[in-house]
Amino acid sequence: MDHMDAGYVGLERSLMVKTKTLDRLTKELNEANKKLKDDSVTSDKKTFLKAQMPKMETEIGNLKKALEELLEEDELDPRGEYFVLAQQLIA
Repeated sequence: MDHMDAGYVGLERSLMVKTKTLDRLTKELNEANKKLKDDSVTSDKKTFLKAQMPKMETEIGNLKKALEELLEEDELDPRGEYFVLAQQLIA
């Protein structure tokens, strides 16, 4: 987290953390899928990725459920940066 995230508290902070984590995991999973198809990646690395990908998929599912619940809260601003990003990620 960078210094710009320091102003978020409560539900907004929870939304920010979960949204950033989901965004990062989604990108990592896409990158892992690309590496599995790349012939220049070693078989050891591919084996490691195959073991990690189900864990990542589970975590992504859990984060999406948590974000869906958070987005229903009345206290969050639907115009906020992380609110909008969260909506895009769970769509």
